[in-house]
Amino acid sequence: MSQSASYQFVMRGESMTRIETFVAASFAFAITMMVISLGTIPDNMQEFILATKQIPAFCASCALIIWIWNTHAKWSRRFGLEDGPTIFLSSALIILVLIYIYPLRLMMQGLFYTVSGGYFPVSISFSSGEEVRFMFAFYSLGFLLLCLNFIALYCYALKQRHSLNLSPLEVFDSQSEVITWLGAASVSAVSIAISLFSVHIDWSGFVFFALFPMMTGLGFYRGNLRKNLIVKLTQEVVPSPNSD
Repeated sequence: MSQSASYQFVMRGESMTRIETFVAASFAFAITMMVISLGTIPDNMQEFILATKQIPAFCASCALIIWIWNTHAKWSRRFGLEDGPTIFLSSALIILVLIYIYPLRLMMQGLFYTVSGGYFPVSISFSSGEEVRFMFAFYSLGFLLLCLNFIALYCYALKQRHSLNLSPLEVFDSQSEVITWLGAASVSAVSIAISLFSVHIDWSGFVFFALFPMMTGLGFYRGNLRKNLIVKLTQEVVPSPNSD
C-alpha cells in the first residue's frame, strides 16, 4: 500500500449493505415522487412552457436529494455498519426526506421565483405573513433534523472506533464531519430564529447561502490540521536518520 493510500479512509463497507440499498431505493422513490408531483403531461404549448419553467427548481431539489444520498452512502462505505442504531438512524433519514420532498420543491420554486423577478412560477400562495413564517420554519426545522441525523451517525461510528479499528486519521476525519454538520445545524437554527422572530422573513431562506462559505472555510481549516496530523504520524512511523 502506498503512503498516500494509507492516509485515506479504509472502506469497510465496499459491498452495499442491505440498509444502504434500502436507503438508495428510497431516495430514488423520493425523486420519482417529486417528478409525479409536477403535474400531468402538457396538453398545449402554454402548459409545456409552464412545465419547462419548473425545471430549475426540480434540478435544484434533485441536487440536494442526491447530495444527502451521497453523504449517507459515503458514511456506509466508510464504516459498513448494519446494526440496530444504524438501521434506526437511516430509517429516520428516509422519513425526513420523504416528508420534506414537497416543502423542498416549494422552497426551491420560491427561490427561483424571487431571483427571477417572478419569471419562474411557484405552485403555492400565501394569504398571510404567518403562513410564510410557518413554511420557512418548517423547512429549516427539517434541515436541522437532517444535520442532527448525520451528526448522530458519525458520533455513533466514533463510539465504535475500537471495534472498527479506526486509525487516528480516520477518527480525525470523522470528527471533521461532525464539526461540519454542527456548523450546518447552527445555520438552520439561525434560519428558524429569523423565520419566527424577524420582520425580514425572506432572510430565513437566504441565510442558507452561508453554508457554502462556512463549509469551505471549515474544510480549509480542518484540511490544514489534517496535513499537520499526517506529518506527525509520518514522523512517528519513519525513524530518524540519526537513530541507531
